[in-house]
Amino acid sequence: MLIAALDSTAVTASCAVAEINENKLGTYSLFTVKNKLTHSEILLPLLENALKQYGADIKDIELFAISAGPGSFTGVRIGASTVKGLAFANNTPCVAVSALEAMAKNVSRGYVCPVMDARRDQFYTAIFKDGKRMSDDSAKSFDEIVNEIKDLPEVTICGDGMEKFVAMCNGMDNVFPASYVSADQNALSVALIGYEMFKNGQTVSAKELQPVYLRMPQAERERLEKSK
Repeated sequence: MLIAALDSTAVTASCAVAEINENKLGTYSLFTVKNKLTHSEILLPLLENALKQYGADIKDIELFAISAGPGSFTGVRIGASTVKGLAFANNTPCVAVSALEAMAKNVSRGYVCPVMDARRDQFYTAIFKDGKRMSDDSAKSFDEIVNEIKDLPEVTICGDGMEKFVAMCNGMDNVFPASYVSADQNALSVALIGYEMFKNGQTVSAKELQPVYLRMPQAERERLEKSK
């Protein structure tokens, strides 16, 4: 199965075109950029390059896997909108992958706790063990997360909030940062999880695909606060 996977949930933008069959990753093309360009500028060119270097056309894609959130409201919205438009043209099935689960896939073994800076003194987070989900995606304070991981053996922290979170841990001896090559978004992980979801019948149409927000956008929160 040829899968196109995209992730634009944080600063990193990543696109992959990958052949996956029987849970085995075959040939692939991967482009990942972490710079000051906006996702609206770079996401489609990344996917076009991934297709070109793989030697495939958008019509060859059998499944779109999008990291649907949580994350930056703008980034999540751009990623979901891009995939909806691409998938609609050929009625290609889609899967909405958790950004946190995709990042945990980069580490895979042991306890993994992805943390994405959600601002307002919170992190988007979840806990995984050996690739298996142990808790739901949620927005939590630093203290709430520490309370959940303090009694666990070695815990690997990844995500765009990694450095901030590890620094706040102030020497907790069971908390370790992921290597830089596995800390950020990687569209191959999105593709691999997307394939698993496809096998489990968790696909949706382009029309049904929706971004995942764990909180209201900041502008909406500010509007409600002013109305009070």
